[in-house]
Amino acid sequence: MSNKKIIFILIGIYFSVTSVFADEQINDEISYVTEFASLNNNIAAASLVWTLNTQTKEQSRKLQAFLAAKISGPIGNKSVREIIDFRIINDINFSIEATPKHLILTVQSPKENFKIAAQHANEILQNNVINNIWLKRKNHSYRNISSTQLRTPELVESELINYVLYTGTVKALEKDMINLEISRRPNQIILNAKDFDFEEVPNILLKGLTNYDAILNNEPVKPFFDLPNGIIHLADEKSSETLIFAGTVQKFKTLSHQAEANTLFKYMGYGAGSEMFRIIRQEKRASYDPRSHFTQISDQLALTGLSATVASEKWSEIYDLIFDIYNNTRLGLNTEKGMKNSYNTMINELISNLRRKPNWLVKRYLELHPNKPPDTFINLKLIDASFELSLPEINIMAKEILPEPSKLISIIIGGKINSKIKDNNKFYCQLPKNQPIEFCLKKLSVAQDLF
Repeated sequence: MSNKKIIFILIGIYFSVTSVFADEQINDEISYVTEFASLNNNIAAASLVWTLNTQTKEQSRKLQAFLAAKISGPIGNKSVREIIDFRIINDINFSIEATPKHLILTVQSPKENFKIAAQHANEILQNNVINNIWLKRKNHSYRNISSTQLRTPELVESELINYVLYTGTVKALEKDMINLEISRRPNQIILNAKDFDFEEVPNILLKGLTNYDAILNNEPVKPFFDLPNGIIHLADEKSSETLIFAGTVQKFKTLSHQAEANTLFKYMGYGAGSEMFRIIRQEKRASYDPRSHFTQISDQLALTGLSATVASEKWSEIYDLIFDIYNNTRLGLNTEKGMKNSYNTMINELISNLRRKPNWLVKRYLELHPNKPPDTFINLKLIDASFELSLPEINIMAKEILPEPSKLISIIIGGKINSKIKDNNKFYCQLPKNQPIEFCLKKLSVAQDLF
């Protein structure tokens, strides 16, 4: 694969008022507009970003559910069915994402329909009448589901990320106040399309939206939590399958280390060519879906891990195997072909994200510029760092890039207690039934603070 770099085309940075950058204070009278050109040729997207310091997952959930109710409910005389048909005909899609500092609404459509899509988005935002039935449905769909119930690695990952990011205890706002928070002008608009004239789009999106000093802007931003290390086990002797997860949330020293770690985790557990697939699935026939996890969640911060769902009677054996794979990779005992394939997989994923996932680019941008664009130019250095890796150097540096095994948190859901594993680990928490993983995360964090 060539070492050709993806070039970001920054079309321009526009301002809704003629002013200079004064300070870091969030100004709700200004909507900063930034254009990128990375999406596939026929697609255009606009992401509306409200800057909101959201300390609790419950608050984040309520914000997303409320915005989803605005999108999914009836508008004026138009029924839900009519609105759905309109979107299908014009191929208009909406998506919602949230970080502890932002609520993001993205509208996407083919370029020939995009101004219609922007008008529709504005119509939704101006609609302050919320159908309570739809709001109840959306609150239900955004509810927290414990990984100990469904026992999927995706839910484990979600719970760990939420524990790290949402560190506050402030009570969630009531419905009327939430409506005010997201019925105002967004703080930023990020546009993305190749060879498309966005000139009228910001005014279409902002038409009729009022200024409002958001309550959640005034909340203090608290630092993220660290994940503890140790072992959490929800024992279930009746279970036929057991989920194993071993990983952490890692703060990287450099962007190069982040890209290198991504490559190493692809090597360990991404797809049919990975070590997890080769050893745990093919040789041991112990798991149908062993995998690795690498999810960027903030600037130079990512959740990393390995997971497998296995027959309960084999969980201890496979648990040891997962750590063998991790240790061997960390020691740099990695094949040249496997590393090259993993690097290509990482690059292809990066290219796919840039071409097809406008929200991915928006979140990378907001990590660097959470309140407003920079004065000069935007440089997402992660892209350059990813293309400039040296595969031999990754093997040499693997021990420095990947944390020691003792720094990982292991989560086992199902199966019998293994007394050897339990007795040999000073940080062990047996999770009571009907308790979320957070119960043990807090307990282990307190124990390690005292140690």
